[in-house]
Amino acid sequence: MNKDKHILINYIPIETVNPLVEWLHKNNVKLKISRTRSTKLGDFRVASNGDFPRISVNHNLNPYAFLITLVHEMAHVEVWNNKSRFRRIQPHGKEWQTTFSNLMLPFLNENIFPETLLPVVKKYFQKPKASSVSDPNLMSALKVFDTHAKNPQLNDLVLGDRFVFRKASFEVVKKMRTRFRCRNMQNNRLFIIHGLAEVEKLPN
Repeated sequence: MNKDKHILINYIPIETVNPLVEWLHKNNVKLKISRTRSTKLGDFRVASNGDFPRISVNHNLNPYAFLITLVHEMAHVEVWNNKSRFRRIQPHGKEWQTTFSNLMLPFLNENIFPETLLPVVKKYFQKPKASSVSDPNLMSALKVFDTHAKNPQLNDLVLGDRFVFRKASFEVVKKMRTRFRCRNMQNNRLFIIHGLAEVEKLPN
């Protein structure tokens, strides 16, 4: 338990460390701090082959984004553990939304979130979406607290913008829910790229 405390204290508001570590141990969940991933902020994997269930969260998130992402994945664990109570479970259906909101409720106060961020987070949790990336207001509010330098994300671009991704040049053609349809400028082929992808914006 002390090991997890020493790890989490570097990633989330200190007031949230003890209850989250207790939850992880109560549910026998392994936590992995992941490398930066362009397609997701975190994930949950069910137990397999006698191993424990696992949650991973990207290392480069600011404390408030990390907290929301961690609790997002915790909600998946809770729903999975209680799956026998439901006929059919949608990954981000009503059961998950309710569980996510209930788990987050104790943290929605000014002792944890800055006063400029708290109202935005509270509004998001009235009906949380499958990904925080789907809520531009929340993403913009969270981004203010990013301290590490990084390239812009595809979410920051608009239709017609050009960018480099994985050594290829693209143009934004259409915004979808969490992804973008982009045209490869070398061969005119269309690709679907996640909005979280870090890109190098080209001058218009």
